[in-house]
Amino acid sequence: MDLPFETGESGGEEGGTLASTVLVVDDEPVVLDICARLLERESDLVVLVAESAEEALPLLREQRVDVLVTDKNLPGMGGVELVAQARGLQPSLEALMITAYASSESVIAAFAAGASDYILKPFDDLRVLRAKVRAALERRTAGSRVREQAREVAREAAALLSAGQDAPEPAHEALEVELRAYEESSRAVQQGTVGVVGSADALSALKEAGFEVMELAPYAPELERVDVVVVETGDPQWRTLAERLQRRPPDVLLLASPQADLGDLLEAITLRMDLVGFGSSQGASVLPEKVRMLLLRRGVQRALDRLAAALTAFRQSIPARSA
Repeated sequence: MDLPFETGESGGEEGGTLASTVLVVDDEPVVLDICARLLERESDLVVLVAESAEEALPLLREQRVDVLVTDKNLPGMGGVELVAQARGLQPSLEALMITAYASSESVIAAFAAGASDYILKPFDDLRVLRAKVRAALERRTAGSRVREQAREVAREAAALLSAGQDAPEPAHEALEVELRAYEESSRAVQQGTVGVVGSADALSALKEAGFEVMELAPYAPELERVDVVVVETGDPQWRTLAERLQRRPPDVLLLASPQADLGDLLEAITLRMDLVGFGSSQGASVLPEKVRMLLLRRGVQRALDRLAAALTAFRQSIPARSA
């Protein structure tokens, strides 16, 4: 079966040296097939599938899972309960909930159980799924403080709601507005700016693909204000620049110059960066898809931070129980 949307070829550009395991749980075989085939294109991901929570739990008991992607409405045990049990078995696991519609109540329940994000079904763009899995892996590695705060706030709100307390109607409406805004921002694939150092070919390829892109010098102050920086290894200062930018806000992509050799590849590995186009004369042509995925992942994380703030405002609007 062919994948129904354009996804680009195998990525893996954000991965480390060890494979991460993603478990996908859905009772629709077509969804399992699409998700598995998409994620298996990433060279650093191992993908497991299960058609029910009951089938997934033994896998969670037997081996490490880094990201759980589960449908909310499963036969037998539901997705929310599965996430709660999975987090009990593996506390550092990241969980994404698949849902046909995200209401304030369902998102609060999912976050309270331990999920850190959700995905709307049907999938409009499979790149969103891939970007959200990548963002989840980064959160797992970083131990995101915002993520943990969102879960705690959701647990408090869920407890108050189940005890019969509720937020005023305007608070429900405000959270629903934020949920819709979050979903829209997750679909905004090309929002962000790109800086290019040392490659006219990369500059041309990204402009033709419709990106907001600028050519920058190695020490231009604008480098720290863009979202993604592309550095060609032909620039004599590329190693110093890449190492410096690792500690700064932008994501960095290394583009192999035509003269790139094994030494450049080893330097990139040491920096834990992908060397795009190494061994190929067409490196610049694959840049647009890689940049697109980085921008999408950054957009997902920013939107998730805003959603966490909206959950906090919702929780604070629930009146405390009077003595």
